[in-house]
Amino acid sequence: MTSTPPAQVGAAVDPFTASQRYYWRIALELKLRKSNSDAFQDFFSTVMGLLHGDDFVRVRPYGALGDKGCDGYVQSNGQLFQCYGALAGELKQVATLTTKMRDDFAKALKNLAAIMKEWHMVHNIADGLPVEALTTMNALKEANPSLGFGFVGMEGFSERVFRLQPFQIESLLGPAASDTDATTLDTAALRDLIQHLRSEADAIDFDQQDLRPVPLYKLNYNNLPNHWKQLIAGGWKNAHLVGQYFDRHPDPLTGERIAKLFRDRYEYLKAQLLDPSDIMVSLYELVTGIGSVPPQKQVAAQSLLAFLFENCDIFEREPAAQATP
Repeated sequence: MTSTPPAQVGAAVDPFTASQRYYWRIALELKLRKSNSDAFQDFFSTVMGLLHGDDFVRVRPYGALGDKGCDGYVQSNGQLFQCYGALAGELKQVATLTTKMRDDFAKALKNLAAIMKEWHMVHNIADGLPVEALTTMNALKEANPSLGFGFVGMEGFSERVFRLQPFQIESLLGPAASDTDATTLDTAALRDLIQHLRSEADAIDFDQQDLRPVPLYKLNYNNLPNHWKQLIAGGWKNAHLVGQYFDRHPDPLTGERIAKLFRDRYEYLKAQLLDPSDIMVSLYELVTGIGSVPPQKQVAAQSLLAFLFENCDIFEREPAAQATP
């Protein structure tokens, strides 16, 4: 007879709900994409200060003295950080990044070798680093085998942010809808979003929509990052309420016009060869606007995007032959 093992004593309890995790992960991605240059460095320093307290030293240049190739430093382990905040999280010139890496490391090695045990390049490049960045970092490692090296990007930020307390994350990224918030749809918040979209949607001609049932594996087929998959999947429980709202709207064409607006925007973004995460960011901000999004508006936006995704107005349905049973 097999018995069920007792629960692990002292097992860590996740302080965040599922909704908080994906809402804050999306808010973090939007924040990093919008922060560049000094604003990006300041945000990184704020996160590190909350995480490490006085063990982290925020550094800034003082006139002609400069920063000696250091934007931040953890005293206990000798980690030195240099920041590169790209405009809109997009790398325009690979050489700009690789040259900055070599130059900044050379300055740090010249001026701060006595205290530097590790050197890390912090960036907000959302689509992934070019291979040239990896080879540049590897060359630095080979030339300086006594030092540790690494990158801190989107996932590195996420890992550090989710080591903070919920109230600290809220101070950085604003409130996140709770699981309770996500179970209900605020009709007034949805109405406000629809009114926000009407001015653009009313100017667009629309054609007949594809109303075939949404394929079960559409989320995987479109290679959406996990936090966006979770957002869409979490909104399906309210998607039918969005449909009911459109059905009852005084203007019977509102739903079709907004669906066409989103489909056209999706096709425009896809034609620029943007990856799924970039496209989802643009579609999300089309709904919410730019800036802090309160919980009721988060849930309404999630529900609307889930409705559009479910009805195949945005992203691609996989060919029937490719659908996994």
